[in-house]
Amino acid sequence: MRELRHPGFFKNFRVCPNCQGKFTPDTKTKYRQAIFIFIAIISLVITILLYIEGPQWMIPGIISYMILGLLIYRGNRHIFLVPYNINRDTSNDS
Repeated sequence: MRELRHPGFFKNFRVCPNCQGKFTPDTKTKYRQAIFIFIAIISLVITILLYIEGPQWMIPGIISYMILGLLIYRGNRHIFLVPYNINRDTSNDS
């Protein structure tokens, strides 16, 4: 993953430096990343509550960030890349 060049901020694929092939994460990886974003939002809300409401939100905040960190660590070890097909969303079978 580190060897593949990312062509730009709005591109959802990476380019192989050797074969110039385009690759993107598989569907399961994208779903895992969506779950990580959801948990990160929950952690952010708990952090805001910690700031506004006080220290009773400290333990839930620590737990939520530990869970987020573990999920990201595990998720980054299970990223699978598949060939990127430009025509996959624009194909019409009519």
